[in-house]
Amino acid sequence: MNMIWNRRRTDPNTIVCAVLAGAAAGLVVGLMMAPKSGEQMRTDIGSTVDDYLDSARERAESLKTSAASMAQRGLREVQRTKDMIADKVKDAVNKGESEARNTIDDAAAAVNKGARKGQDAVQNAASQVRSGTRG
Repeated sequence: MNMIWNRRRTDPNTIVCAVLAGAAAGLVVGLMMAPKSGEQMRTDIGSTVDDYLDSARERAESLKTSAASMAQRGLREVQRTKDMIADKVKDAVNKGESEARNTIDDAAAAVNKGARKGQDAVQNAASQVRSGTRG
């Protein structure tokens, strides 16, 4: 036995024979230990693969439904935000319009007040001219 281990080079035929013998031994042990026949094992593997594929399809469908639901929720939120902003813009425009009307009304009142004062001054001056007293 020491003689085999002390050899520096191993014969390739010996290696091939050892590999084939190991594979054959593994095959024999596997077949002897297998609880099911080859056909039954292939059927079981096929069923397991089908189950995994069905599960993957169901999960994909669930994810698709979930994504569609999230997209709808996002769309509703965008619409709600758009409506809220539109209301705020409308309120700001109305407030600006109201303030502009108030400013115009104030300006018109000031003009009317100035016009009345001017009219009063003219009437007062005309009255003084008629009476001959100018102050």
